[in-house]
Amino acid sequence: MSEPGKQGLAEAGNGLTSKVPAVTAAFWAIKLLTTGMGETTSDTLVHAVDPALAVLGAAAVFVVALAVQFRFAGFDRWRYWAAVTMVSVFGTMAADVAHIALGVPYLISTIGFAVALVVIFSSWRAVEA
Repeated sequence: MSEPGKQGLAEAGNGLTSKVPAVTAAFWAIKLLTTGMGETTSDTLVHAVDPALAVLGAAAVFVVALAVQFRFAGFDRWRYWAAVTMVSVFGTMAADVAHIALGVPYLISTIGFAVALVVIFSSWRAVEA
């Protein structure tokens, strides 16, 4: 029997419990909400405080959320979704900085981020294979 609150977890190929939840309708609903929340949080922060401080603060929280996610074994919904939320907040800020502060057109940044994802996913697959 699984631990309380751990139902619906995806199993890793090696038989260990994954650090991510099973991809279900609830997963996609929560992912959609964290993406929207990240967009609005990013916009709110850069308009409410100095944009440089907002980006630096979000970067710090992003790094902490990822460090906590990587530090602990197994799935924990709060750690996982905190990291996903901060990816959304800081990712929005990174895209905005590229476009607004550096003048990079959205098409170019989209292509750049897509290439970065291909490299990351390819490297991840190579390591996991």
